[in-house]
Amino acid sequence: MYILAASLSEMVDQFGLHTEAFIAHFIAFAILVAVVVFFGIKPVMRQLEERRKRIEEGEAMHARSEKELSEVKQKGDSIIGEARDQARAELEHARQVASGLRDDLTAKAQAEADSIRSQAKAQTETDARLQREALRAEFSRLVALATEQVTGKVLSEADHRAINAEAIRHLP
Repeated sequence: MYILAASLSEMVDQFGLHTEAFIAHFIAFAILVAVVVFFGIKPVMRQLEERRKRIEEGEAMHARSEKELSEVKQKGDSIIGEARDQARAELEHARQVASGLRDDLTAKAQAEADSIRSQAKAQTETDARLQREALRAEFSRLVALATEQVTGKVLSEADHRAINAEAIRHLP
């Protein structure tokens, strides 16, 4: 140890190292380091830490936003899918109702057409019967007139009826 002390004292003499000046410089350096650390590095480190926290919060918020956006898209897609399904069901229901209405209207139109046909047939039959009766009456009148002219005698009402009945029996 003596060798170390001797070389230390030789070194001090050789480089001009003075203990009081060294201690004063060391204290000034320590104060400077303390001031820089306390007023420079700590606030900067605190700001960096706050910025790091804000960045982490922003990233977490971004992740939550993406997750919520994904959920909203899924909900929107499911709502759109449900709306499509409901629209298809309503369209199919409307088609069925329209088909039923068409069938009902067709049946009503058919029934009305049948009714019109039957009324027309009845009217035609009535008109034909009335025309046959008119034709028979005219035929009877003509037969009675022809008989009067052939026989040369005026026929009574009873004679007219008898001739008419005989003529009508021979008609189809």
